[in-house]
Amino acid sequence: MKNSNIVRIALAMIAVSGVIFVGSGSLTASALFEQSDVSVSDRGRIVLERRQAEDSIARLDRVILENGSNTVELFASEGRAIEQVLEEDLDLDGEKELLIQMDLGGSGGFKEFALLHNKDGKYTQIWEETGFCAGNAMIADRDGDGRPNIYIEYANTEAKPTREETAIFSLENGEVKKAE
Repeated sequence: MKNSNIVRIALAMIAVSGVIFVGSGSLTASALFEQSDVSVSDRGRIVLERRQAEDSIARLDRVILENGSNTVELFASEGRAIEQVLEEDLDLDGEKELLIQMDLGGSGGFKEFALLHNKDGKYTQIWEETGFCAGNAMIADRDGDGRPNIYIEYANTEAKPTREETAIFSLENGEVKKAE
């Protein structure tokens, strides 16, 4: 049988510092996706999967929970590129929430953030914030009160001249609140 008559499915898995690149077909850039662990616990692996939509600039990124043969999609990016996923117990209930940072695409460098609240092992999106130019998120307890907050550093393009600012958010009673 000639190679042209054989349907080939090629899987390439390259483990490089916890990242797996997988492709099918001719292994073109549009067929590739990348997986990286967010965390591993007794409930399974939380994985960030990045995938470029075929013949499009849209992204098909998602966050999944793998436990044995079961896979549950926790969040789908709907065309946005997921840049990072941070996991932290923001409300100090013993369950870690997921903060997802996404690039909206285009030349503006605008970011969008989503928070998935974890209640009894079930993740529910409770917050989405957009419009941060060149934003970058981190979770920390900068004020020393024992409770971690979400910090988004961004460029305030409405100020003249443009200046760096930080927006601070906290999770209280299941709601995300912006600090004044």
